[in-house]
Amino acid sequence: RAVHQSGDIRDIAMIEMLIGTGLRVSELLALQVGDLEINTRSGQVTVRKGKRGNQRVVPLKSEVRKALDAYLELHPRVDNTDARLWLGQRGPLKDRSAVLRILNKYSLIAQINDFGPHVLRHTFATRYLDANPDDLRGLAALLGHTNLNTVMIYTEPSFDDLAERVERVR
Repeated sequence: RAVHQSGDIRDIAMIEMLIGTGLRVSELLALQVGDLEINTRSGQVTVRKGKRGNQRVVPLKSEVRKALDAYLELHPRVDNTDARLWLGQRGPLKDRSAVLRILNKYSLIAQINDFGPHVLRHTFATRYLDANPDDLRGLAALLGHTNLNTVMIYTEPSFDDLAERVERVR
């Protein structure tokens, strides 16, 4: 909510992209304008520089498409498919630290503990499994994992989940 209340179109698009696709921060920062395909009822992002050089296509939910549409309207090089997608005041965002600063800014505003982009990746995975409990292969493909054992970490309940379940039993 804090990022949406800020009205910062780039930050909204970036955070919606992270939480709505499960991209790694390095994949996010490597995106170019031409990696996006956004239509009224569908959309996708092509991750060309995934881990170990793997490429994949990730669908975009409507919230992500809306945020990206708004951001692209302001992008000075939207007509150049090779242009870097994420821009700051001094040019393309290239470093993980830029994304961390953005997330820290909104965690401070929201008065919550700092968190990194990997937390948003886990949130995406958890939400995906909540909606598709038996689709580990689909989640692995979306996250860019080649080994199903790697995606299994998202099926492990956290301490907070376990505590909440114990509380419900009481």
